[in-house]
Amino acid sequence: MKANDKKRLLRLIRCSWIDAEEDSGWRQYTRDPAWVIYTVGYLVERPKRKTDFLVLANSYLPETDTWSGLTRIPKGMIINTETLINKMPPGYTLGDSTNNP
Repeated sequence: MKANDKKRLLRLIRCSWIDAEEDSGWRQYTRDPAWVIYTVGYLVERPKRKTDFLVLANSYLPETDTWSGLTRIPKGMIINTETLINKMPPGYTLGDSTNNP
């Protein structure tokens, strides 16, 4: 990071959650087991209320304070969250950056 950049440290999270699914068209209903999905990413926002989302990102750009690859998981579908790495630096700029505002 450049000397004047904010040193924001991020938390890397693994979330296990029950996937939702949809099937279109007419068919007989069969009860299938739920899929448990594992998603890993930088913690952007932790849900507080029942209707909130856990938000994870795959990248963070400190120069512009922007996220990429956002995933929103409804709180009610979350089974567990686990911190994999706490206080992880997001990256840094090599030399002068001319391609970002």
